[in-house]
Amino acid sequence: MEAYRKNLTIYPMYRFMINMLIIGPILVPYMLLKGLSYTQIMTLQSIAAISTFLFEIPTGSIADKISRKLSLFFSGLLISISTIIYILFDSFFPFAIAEIIFGLGFTFSSGADSAILYESLKKLGKSSEYQQREGSALSYIFIGQAAGSIASSLLYKLNPDIPFWISAFNAFTAALIASFFVETEREKSEHSYAMHVLKSAGIVIKSPRVFWAMLYSFLMGFAIRIGFWLYQPYFSKVNIDVVYFGTIFFLFNLVAAFSSRVLVKKFKDERPRKVLLWLCLLMAISFILPAIFVSKIALVIIALQQIVRGLHPTTLRFYINHQIEDKYRATVISMSGLISNLSFALLAPVIGIVLDSKGTVPAYITVGLITLSGTFLLYQIRKLQKSKKVIPQN
Repeated sequence: MEAYRKNLTIYPMYRFMINMLIIGPILVPYMLLKGLSYTQIMTLQSIAAISTFLFEIPTGSIADKISRKLSLFFSGLLISISTIIYILFDSFFPFAIAEIIFGLGFTFSSGADSAILYESLKKLGKSSEYQQREGSALSYIFIGQAAGSIASSLLYKLNPDIPFWISAFNAFTAALIASFFVETEREKSEHSYAMHVLKSAGIVIKSPRVFWAMLYSFLMGFAIRIGFWLYQPYFSKVNIDVVYFGTIFFLFNLVAAFSSRVLVKKFKDERPRKVLLWLCLLMAISFILPAIFVSKIALVIIALQQIVRGLHPTTLRFYINHQIEDKYRATVISMSGLISNLSFALLAPVIGIVLDSKGTVPAYITVGLITLSGTFLLYQIRKLQKSKKVIPQN
């Protein structure tokens, strides 16, 4: 049991370092500096999302059938390599390779990190603490990213490559930290890889709760990620200099930290799907209102996305974890990530085209209407499931 307590200590350290990629505030300006257009930038993100889509299930199965620890190690190593490629090259093709490697690295930790925390808590009889511990780990990440945002903008002015070198070092450090995890004793799937994936897919299809969570992941996988890529165009639209991007990201991350540490505790006893639906509505508002009231003050409304950012992963992962057996856990969580990346891969290039051809405001309106429509559809599906008594009210 002491080994599992060790995992509880290592987990927030790993999560902190793997997420300390301080390039967020300057990523779009950096790509523009390298000569890319918005369409190319969004295409690269679509390539990353497709890569994640292709690798998500295989890497989740590796975590389930072989080793969560090994999976987390490879995640840090590959993310570090992909970041260095961005530094060394300055054209679309190498960046596409970097995004593919990043997508592979990201999928190695997707599901495996959540699984090792939940299973360690379960072995200790503390699974009810999952949301609180996940929220606490997220809050440290957001605080670290807040400080990193300030540093990122200042360092970018000195040399645009410096934030990327620091991020590569942080990801490699995460890989080293992963080597200290202790594998949880659990029942591993006795099936072949293909059968294991089919069994996991069957769980998704047959469980209304998990199926609804996948539909939610499709909508929010797009909305949350595209929100990040629309920050810089809006900042430019309202004439905010790049030197202030770090300060804005600093404040955004503080909101996310507050959400993950304080609001997670406040809403942990609420029905998960109710919380998730409210988060969808907040996302829709955060796109529509800034498009109507274009001004620097509208950044306060865009900051609503940080509340979603703080609550979304903790609530969704707890909701899915609670439904799944250990031997399928990482694979099913990976399927959630797969669905998220599929939606982003399909829709991100469209938003990039809208940005280049129509501008920032039409792009915000487009995303807002997609999110609002999706929220209404999720609500109706939830009502239908409850009316047919497919699942208990939650």
